[in-house]
Parts: sequence; structure tokens; C-alpha cells
Amino acid sequence: MAGVAAVFRALSNPNRLKVYQQICKAAARAKKGITIEQICSALKMKQPAVSHHVAGLAAAGLIDRVKDRWWVHCAPSAEGLALIARFAKDPAGFDDGVK
Repeated sequence: MAGVAAVFRALSNPNRLKVYQQICKAAARAKKGITIEQICSALKMKQPAVSHHVAGLAAAGLIDRVKDRWWVHCAPSAEGLALIARFAKDPAGFDDGVK
């Protein structure tokens, strides 16, 4: 899991933020998560761009990816959400242990 700085760095890109928001919205509806193709369709973005942003979100620990044959299902990471919640609760006293 990357640190809180990596999380905010990942979310600082407006398109990556939109992709993350779409993944979070879909998580409430779909048990498996949302596929890259569904993200492309919902956001009117091209597949290479979405794949690039999904990779950045996964590297920051914000999403989990599960490959099912040729589909990649994306869902918010519980650890990533917990990290954001801990930071929001006490930003001044937060220490994620990453230097």
C-alpha cells in the first residue's frame, strides 16, 4: 500500500479522479466491480487512457483489479478508503509511516 502522498498524487489528475469516482459509483451497484470497457463507455474516454489511469489508481492502492478471462474488473480498495478516512479524521496528527 502506498502512502497518503501517493493517494493524493493519483487523485490530483482530473481524469484519474473521474475514473476513480466512476469505479466508486459502480461498486455500489455491481458486486464484481466495473470493467474498463464500462468505464470507457460511461466517461466517453478511450481504452488506453482509462487503462493508464486505472494502473495509476492501483499503484496508489486505491483500487483492486481482478482479471476474469479477458475482462478486468475494478473496485475501490478497502485499504485505500480506510487510509483516506484515517487522514480525514486527523490530518495534523496523521502518520502513515512512509518516508
